[in-house]
Amino acid sequence: MFRQNHLQFYSGQKSKFKGYCNNFCLFVAQVVLLFFSSQSFSLTTETLPTNIYSPAFRYGQINGLDQRYSETGTLVRLTDYKSIKFDADTLAKFNSRAAELIETLNKFGKYKAGDLFNLGTLEINTKPEVKYFAPVLAYGLSETWTVGVGLPVISYSNEISLSQKFSNIEYYNQFRGLSPELDQALDTDLSAETQKVLTAKGYKKLESQSLKFLGDIQVVSAKKILQNTNSSLLHLLTLNLPTGPAYDADNLLALNTFHEFSGENKFVYVQKLFNFLELIPTISMKYIFPQKITARVPKNSEDLLPDESSKDEITKASGLGFETGLNLKILATEQLQINSGYSLGQKLKDSFSGSDKGDSSLLAEKTNSRWQKVYAELSYSSVKTYLQSKKFIPMILSLSVFDTIAGENIERQLGQELNMTLFF
Repeated sequence: MFRQNHLQFYSGQKSKFKGYCNNFCLFVAQVVLLFFSSQSFSLTTETLPTNIYSPAFRYGQINGLDQRYSETGTLVRLTDYKSIKFDADTLAKFNSRAAELIETLNKFGKYKAGDLFNLGTLEINTKPEVKYFAPVLAYGLSETWTVGVGLPVISYSNEISLSQKFSNIEYYNQFRGLSPELDQALDTDLSAETQKVLTAKGYKKLESQSLKFLGDIQVVSAKKILQNTNSSLLHLLTLNLPTGPAYDADNLLALNTFHEFSGENKFVYVQKLFNFLELIPTISMKYIFPQKITARVPKNSEDLLPDESSKDEITKASGLGFETGLNLKILATEQLQINSGYSLGQKLKDSFSGSDKGDSSLLAEKTNSRWQKVYAELSYSSVKTYLQSKKFIPMILSLSVFDTIAGENIERQLGQELNMTLFF
């Protein structure tokens, strides 16, 4: 029968959980890794007249964050990608006593009950969503130079639940009473054990969140450096100020994509093909200044869930970002305008340094990314009507939709934005 010293399974099971929680927590991090900008997904091509103010109000929502493009470019549901299956093969690889249990169970009956042993699959069910409201104020310093500032207010929610599915432990209830350790193994709650391991390592409990906060404030300069009858060239400089939440090493659900000081240079060229049609190519580069963060530094490549003692202040140098795009603007009428665009971009790998507690270079794995995005926008303008009749309020109202249609190491972003711009 089962001997006491032959089946210290449950205690070994806990140590195995430490390894498997690593994969689980990578999943959580990927869920919440997203990019937000207070700039509209539509494109700025003009500057304001001198001494004209232009307040704008942007409302947006981003979904699709529970899907991610892997390093091979495959779009996967994170629930499927990072679920953990606790079958016999997996248990035997990570726990010698579990292997002994499986071998012993195989002696009962002719169907090798040990090989079929399965505690089930640990799944994480998540529903992340980002909504934002960004008031923006722009001012025309001259006919060719406009400056503006945007204050994004972020509402982030994420419904999280853990579930254990597809186990066959009911079959093994017939062996209950043969060993207390086996009984404990059969009563294992994968969700509860995961939370215990995280708490023991100093992480916050995984639970649904609903947060509202001020993101990183952005200051924008739009300078027209070329203008003639059928073409123009605009330079956009965007400074991102670190006013959002700082990096949180203890919360696996923290966004950790704010609180950065960065600058982006973008050139927008407008070529009028016909009176109703404009072709607009763009190119940009984004640089994020190195920053000090307190992070958990892994000891080696297998230490994917570093404990609290691994915390260290290190320097993070984010990789350069590049993007190029092609946009089409159709002037359907004096009031209605249709915009569409396609862009592709790349971000180089991050680097980390300055730790004597572990190998900080491991934090840079899969921090490089590529993406392809599309957007479409319909806008209504009353500006020309106002100038002609001095009636109505001079304003632009637009609705845009956007999507990440391909990529590597990046989450999908599918969303909508409503933008109202006024002039006075």
